[in-house]
Formats: sequence, C-alpha cells, structure tokens
Amino acid sequence: MGQLTQQLAALTIPLHYATESTPAEDKMICASLFALASAATWYIAEYDPEDLVAFGYADLGDPTCAEWGYISIAELESLKWLGVPRIELDTHFTPTRFADLKEVRHG
Repeated sequence: MGQLTQQLAALTIPLHYATESTPAEDKMICASLFALASAATWYIAEYDPEDLVAFGYADLGDPTCAEWGYISIAELESLKWLGVPRIELDTHFTPTRFADLKEVRHG
C-alpha cells in the first residue's frame, strides 16, 4: 500500500455509488490530488479502498476536456520521476461542494 492509498484510507470518503443520485454540482469533493510540476488535478467524490479506484472530476490541465469518471489510484501511485511520487494529496484541501470549487471553471 502506497502513501497516497494510506492517506485516502484515512479520509472520510463515500464508497462507490453512494452519491449516485446526487447531481454533479452538489457532490461533495472529499479530496484533491495534484501532479507535481503540472496543472493536472483530480477531485475525489467517491472511493473504493479495496479496488483502489475513485470516482471524481479530472482536470488534466485543459478545463475544456475535464470530465467526471473513474480514477485508478494504483496507476496514479505508480507515476514516479527519479523515484519521487508525481501525484500528491493536497493536505490543505477542505471538503467542498463541487459547484463551490473556485479552481474549476463551471459551465
């Protein structure tokens, strides 16, 4: 289990499909991940700690191509540069309703 997996397991994040009936703009984003030296950001709304798969909003640097979908935490953890993890948990992030995220261009 990698550091990112351990950090996500310590957070209170709804399991997969727990927010299925909640409109996207009302989903609570419980965690934010970012890529070092990149504009890529993943906003996590649901997480399955057994499969290491999250559901959330991915913005890989181009807001016009950002979308909701499934995110493999195992794949993100495998991304390293010179042995240093490329993806980190934003430890300063406060859970926020998706529509209230200032970092995301809505509509």
